[in-house]
Amino acid sequence: MNCACFIDLGAAKLDYESYSLLLQEVGAKYEQVKFYGYNAKKNGDFNAYIREVGAEVALPLHNRKKVRVDIRQVVDSVACACKNPNIDAILLVCAEVDSLPMIAAIKAQGKKVFIGVESPSGVSDRCDGCYIIKKTFKEGKEAAAEKGEDFLPYTGIEKDEDDGMNDVREKLQAALDKKASKTSEKKQENTDDELVRLLSKYF
Repeated sequence: MNCACFIDLGAAKLDYESYSLLLQEVGAKYEQVKFYGYNAKKNGDFNAYIREVGAEVALPLHNRKKVRVDIRQVVDSVACACKNPNIDAILLVCAEVDSLPMIAAIKAQGKKVFIGVESPSGVSDRCDGCYIIKKTFKEGKEAAAEKGEDFLPYTGIEKDEDDGMNDVREKLQAALDKKASKTSEKKQENTDDELVRLLSKYF
């Protein structure tokens, strides 16, 4: 079975190893491959494969909503289905919103549609084959949580115990405790003064 792959890297947290496992599971001969939302920094593990198979890449679109299908992926996959009689099936990894017309148009050309997803859905039910993307890595936050360490959101940097912040935290806490103590003492003084005044007035 000859297959073309149109893979939206922004639609699923997909590293190269996960992608490779997906290809093995589908088990086809891959004639054409294109990646959408490719970022050289984030997706560098795909570079050797891209060179090896001559895959095309499309850079991320600015202001594109990741939950919606990439229109370039729609155009390319439907055009491939229409123009390539030697292609038997098309493998998609895509955002699910608005993807049903693309799937229907591909199938209307007599091609099978396989989809890689994180979990089955109504969209995957419309395809000829649904393959769960196997995660081969853990999100930094999950890995840090397992080790009982703090995690700085969005950076992927785990907390360094020797970062000098412990000393700063202790000094801030001491200052806050001192301020609270002074406030408490001042309140007590005010209460004592009020008692003296009342005693003087009535006794």
